[in-house]
Amino acid sequence: MSNILLIDDDEDMLAMTGRWLEKAGYSVTKATGGEEALSMLKGLKPDLILLDYAMPGMDGPATLAAIRALDELKNIPVLYRTGMDDDISGDADGVIPKSEGKPFLMKAVENALS
Repeated sequence: MSNILLIDDDEDMLAMTGRWLEKAGYSVTKATGGEEALSMLKGLKPDLILLDYAMPGMDGPATLAAIRALDELKNIPVLYRTGMDDDISGDADGVIPKSEGKPFLMKAVENALS
């Protein structure tokens, strides 16, 4: 079973996405911000990280930079989740628009884990 770390400041988005992934058989860990996620990553090595791009405090790009700076985590695929229309992929392995529904999310997760 693959472990996915969800990082999002929107608790409703965390809950909904977590339910979708858990029903599909994934193990899900949730963090409400970049600082919390980095603290959790000291004892966790997920197979995939779904990272909100725009968050207060430590935003997605800052969180991703911190993840990529750690040798033991730098090869974990990271997909941004965003409500923005801009091209924001940067160092992420992909982007999942929040406006897309469950089928798009599940396909992106499946592709990232394969």
